[in-house]
Amino acid sequence: MNLIRIFCLVVACLFAADGKARAQNGLESGVGPLVGTPENPLQVGIGIRIDQVTSVDQKAENYGAVVVLRVEWTDPALAFDRDEVGREIQVFNPSGLADHARGLGAVVPAFVIHNQQSNKWIHEAAASLRYDGQVVYVEKSSLTLQAPHFDFRKYPFDTQEFFFEVVSVFPSDYVSYYPLNEHSGLGDMLGEEEWILGNARVERSTVIGLSGRDSDQIALAFEGKRHLTYYVIRVFLPMLVLITVGWALFFLDEYRRRIEIAGGNLLVFVAFNWAISADLPKLGYLTFLDFILQCMFLMTGALIVFNVALRKLKVSGREEGARKLDNYAIKWIYPLGYAAIVAYAIFIYLLVP
Repeated sequence: MNLIRIFCLVVACLFAADGKARAQNGLESGVGPLVGTPENPLQVGIGIRIDQVTSVDQKAENYGAVVVLRVEWTDPALAFDRDEVGREIQVFNPSGLADHARGLGAVVPAFVIHNQQSNKWIHEAAASLRYDGQVVYVEKSSLTLQAPHFDFRKYPFDTQEFFFEVVSVFPSDYVSYYPLNEHSGLGDMLGEEEWILGNARVERSTVIGLSGRDSDQIALAFEGKRHLTYYVIRVFLPMLVLITVGWALFFLDEYRRRIEIAGGNLLVFVAFNWAISADLPKLGYLTFLDFILQCMFLMTGALIVFNVALRKLKVSGREEGARKLDNYAIKWIYPLGYAAIVAYAIFIYLLVP
């Protein structure tokens, strides 16, 4: 196998109690077929556990995390005589295991984190090698990860997908991945207040790797929902107050005062729009909240035009006609107009897939 052996992964020092029963003993049963070949791909287990989510940047569409990565594999070429060494397990730092494996001609299953965006800062890393060639590597690190699957159309009622993707450097013919479900998932104290994170699952797939050929990928996927109480109190409640104020304007007899108050509401909607858009990237589509805000903005503008027209009718001596139009707007146009806007937005943005 004429592949460049790259070290990006080595194994950690925690063994399950049933590990001895599953691992093959290279010294007692003899060395079997050479692993890491198309005839006998190296079987590598990948476990991904996110202990903390340090940040979620919606505008940059990425998130920061503290992750514990666990990798397991067995290679008879790494087996040693425990009587000669005097112990069943040897502990290495990552570079030490890489040098040891390279000296024996063993395959080190290098990997990359597919959606990594920043440098990976390794807090702790340890590798252990058992006498029968079983390797376990555990690494705790912090990094920033891309989240390209964000879709804000239902904002703030949206559910976003987060991923942590580990891809093999070697083609699938040489290194094959399988998930370590018992060592994967989300921690109990993620430290993220804005999002409710859950529904973690491990997914195995095949992607085009660095070699340009099909390579195995293990991904930890999970979902995030927003705390809606924040948006109810900070966004929807003030919007409801502004709509109510706009409706109350119809009970004023002085049309000029109506126009002044509606103009103030218009400026508030502009400020609302800027404040909300500051939290999101420059999207090529309207979100649910954008649609509601823009319709409120148009309705408030139409309210000003309507009151200007009523004043014009009053000044021209057609006050009775102005009062009829005013009464009709109070009972039907304004409340039913907003009800239709909200119903349409809910149907289009929240109910239609």
